[in-house]
Amino acid sequence: MYFKKINIPELSSEKIERNIRLLSLKRHTSLDFKYVSTYINEPNKFFLGYENKNRIDLLRISSPFEKLLPKMIVTFEKNNFKNYKLRFKLISMILIILLTTVMILNIFYSIKSGKLESDFILILFLNLTFYLLAFVEYKLVNKKIQKVINWKE
Repeated sequence: MYFKKINIPELSSEKIERNIRLLSLKRHTSLDFKYVSTYINEPNKFFLGYENKNRIDLLRISSPFEKLLPKMIVTFEKNNFKNYKLRFKLISMILIILLTTVMILNIFYSIKSGKLESDFILILFLNLTFYLLAFVEYKLVNKKIQKVINWKE
């Protein structure tokens, strides 16, 4: 489930594809269950990449200090590298659904009972914290993508 599609009008599709392949570490399994936190920074490698016959998925390599950030997967279609789509990893998506469901149920029960549920503030805080962390990850991923597509050797 992709939540954002971003166009890259200023560069050629071939250059973007070359840079992505050059600056990513190749993996042979889906990135939804990969853990990519490391203290060792491989020189000039910014993403883990998984390629199938239709698309290339990228997952940002992060430090262990960024463990709390929900991870995002960037998808480029093989026939068009002029745009990319963003989605959360499966675990982050499950957490979004869980937090949102709990928030909606809490609001529903608060309306039904006529008074604010006691754990509403905690649930609201957890939701807002998750969305703030997701926004930080979104900015970091976009910054890395821009760095990769504008890479000059």
